[in-house]
Amino acid sequence: MLQNDGLKTRFSAFGALVDWRKTGKLLREHSLSPFAKELALGVCRRHLRLLHAIRKSVRRMPGLDVQCVLEMGIYQMFFMDVPNRAVIDSSAELARQANLGEGSVNLVNGILRRLDRDGLPSLPPQNVLRLSLEYSMPEWLVRRLLDYCGPVYAEEFSKETVERPSQWMRVNVQKISAEELQKRLALSGRIYKNRFIEIPEGNPHLGELLASKEFKEGFFSIQNPAALEVVNLLQIQNGMSVWDACAAPGGKSALLAEMYPHAEILASDISAERLLPMQDLHSRLSLSNISVQTLDVTAHSFFERFDRILLDVPCSNLGVLSRRPEVKYRLSLKDVLDLSKIQFHILETAVSALKKNGILVYATCSPEPVETDKVVKKFLEAHPDFEQVGLPVRISKNEFGLDRFFAAALRKK
Repeated sequence: MLQNDGLKTRFSAFGALVDWRKTGKLLREHSLSPFAKELALGVCRRHLRLLHAIRKSVRRMPGLDVQCVLEMGIYQMFFMDVPNRAVIDSSAELARQANLGEGSVNLVNGILRRLDRDGLPSLPPQNVLRLSLEYSMPEWLVRRLLDYCGPVYAEEFSKETVERPSQWMRVNVQKISAEELQKRLALSGRIYKNRFIEIPEGNPHLGELLASKEFKEGFFSIQNPAALEVVNLLQIQNGMSVWDACAAPGGKSALLAEMYPHAEILASDISAERLLPMQDLHSRLSLSNISVQTLDVTAHSFFERFDRILLDVPCSNLGVLSRRPEVKYRLSLKDVLDLSKIQFHILETAVSALKKNGILVYATCSPEPVETDKVVKKFLEAHPDFEQVGLPVRISKNEFGLDRFFAAALRKK
């Protein structure tokens, strides 16, 4: 029987990690307390570094369950503000309560004591291996970053993936100003372009904010400000018809509807299940200028119907790995190349719905060239009736912690 809340919290994180390792289930699909969520996601972000520490501490790798207990312990010791003595004791007790056997309990205790004394094992000097282990990046991805972008970018990008991502809320300025909402919720974070408020550590937990009266009344939603930079490329004017063609889960559609209340917006996605979160667009956010439809963008029957199209295509998610750390362990170069073919096909079929002189914004939360510049270049070469409007926007983390995004505006002549 679990005897205290701290152990229960760690046990829930342990269960989520074991589930991920065995089945690939996403950690965010588990209902976890803030501490357990931070622990599970943190372990996942630094998985390869933690495994390296275990390998250097044993003659033979223990079973998966014991690995998870050890990874949690090592992460708490070196990457969280938890006293090492408490980490060692709670990890040994976790192994005991998980019925891993006294031999495993002793192994956990011994390895963590040794690491407490000696520190993390050193990393190999070779750049690919060092980056791979230090930032838990697959070697193929490190090599690709080095080849395309060079060592400085590769280090910067890789480091971002193991950092805790910033949290932001999007303010529904039709209902309240950012400054007023900040006061009502007693938030101390920065305001971004009068529409987004940072949720810094130490403020109310996300769960508390989502249970608040202000959230239920549609005063805010959770969204990274990078979405604003993408949406701004559309140059929408009142009365325009807008199609968000890959809309799920609906954050950018809602932002469009809030920013342009006199535009007519269609939000669609091929997945009815992924559109379910958009059911509150009318009720919670009081948005009346948006309709939602399950639709395959590659099989649509629209012809020159829309003034603006937003195409936030399915992608590798390489630009948001700190939020979705599981992605980097299951993704392969073949997956990325296959995605680029799908992205080009979606772009090719969506453009027939655009009116003459209309603008389509092609966007992806990936910095990978085959998903970004190369798709746009290939499209423009095949479609002389289109031109690129200005330079693509490449959103990086910067001082505001924005998600990495690529977006290019294409105008139909």
